[in-house]
Amino acid sequence: MMRFSKLTKLFLTTMTAVWFGISAAAAEEPKLLGKYSDWAAYSYGSGSSRICYVMSEPKEMRPRGANRGDVFLMITHRPGQNVTNEVSMRAGYPFSDRSRPFAQIGSDKFQMFSGVSEGGENRYWAWLKDTSDEDRMATAMRRGSSMTVKGTSQRGTLTTDRYSLSGITAALNKIDDSCR
Repeated sequence: MMRFSKLTKLFLTTMTAVWFGISAAAAEEPKLLGKYSDWAAYSYGSGSSRICYVMSEPKEMRPRGANRGDVFLMITHRPGQNVTNEVSMRAGYPFSDRSRPFAQIGSDKFQMFSGVSEGGENRYWAWLKDTSDEDRMATAMRRGSSMTVKGTSQRGTLTTDRYSLSGITAALNKIDDSCR
């Protein structure tokens, strides 16, 4: 079963506060809704500012021994902003400005873009290039057994992360119910 480090939880609490304009001192810790094999479901906030998300860490990261920080993939619902199935990935390193990260589930490939041009913490993140692919990717994840995500660091290192999709359906169902 997956265990997120205290550092990862602290990072997520702080970043959620930053992303959604809440003071770090007033930020609450995300509430665990449940763990489902290799995925966990969380909620944060209330009312129109309620956020629900699922997340997982890779089962395998290549190259082994590469110097990386926290690495995870999330799918987020923000009903107050009419957002569902927003896919985001933290690579654990700043992306190269030439990196074209992508995710692959079976024969389905999903092009992503990095936040390099935004600077700061965004340099470590990637999102789907075409938001119209979000529902298609969530469906592919529900049907698949594993997913591969590739990207290139600013040092030129190509990384390949393999995620298990065991538990993703139950985790997504939980946030679908909790964050309508």
